[in-house]
Amino acid sequence: MDIQRRCDFQISFSNFLLYVFFVLQYTIPIFLATIAGLTAGNELLVSFIQEFFYDDQAENIVKFFIFFISLLGTLFGTISATTNPSESYDNAAAFHNKFSEFKINLAIDMRNLELTNAMEEDYLQLLKEKNANLSELIQEYNQKRSIDKNQVGGDN
Repeated sequence: MDIQRRCDFQISFSNFLLYVFFVLQYTIPIFLATIAGLTAGNELLVSFIQEFFYDDQAENIVKFFIFFISLLGTLFGTISATTNPSESYDNAAAFHNKFSEFKINLAIDMRNLELTNAMEEDYLQLLKEKNANLSELIQEYNQKRSIDKNQVGGDN
């Protein structure tokens, strides 16, 4: 059934976004703490790495690692500022629940029609109605997920 597949896709996609936005919520503080710790303990880390590498190599490794973590922090900071992960997480969670509820209600309605020995046109009417409801739900979800101009600094 096409409606079922569309609903399953939306459930899977919103579940994926739940994980993405959950991770994005916490990457910036973790990267900032890592950068601060590495910068503050730069000499200590260099002396530790010197046990395994030459002096110049150890210093270069630490500098590169700090640079790499800073670069990732900047990247995730930009993504986080654009997507607003806490609000996006809440939207993904809410719609994940809505799509799951829709899937369950569809199964219940189909079962109820089976129990009442409904005619084929009753099934078709139910499917048309459910398809329209799912389309509205997907449209609402897409509008919630779209990036607002004001969210990224546009005033137009």
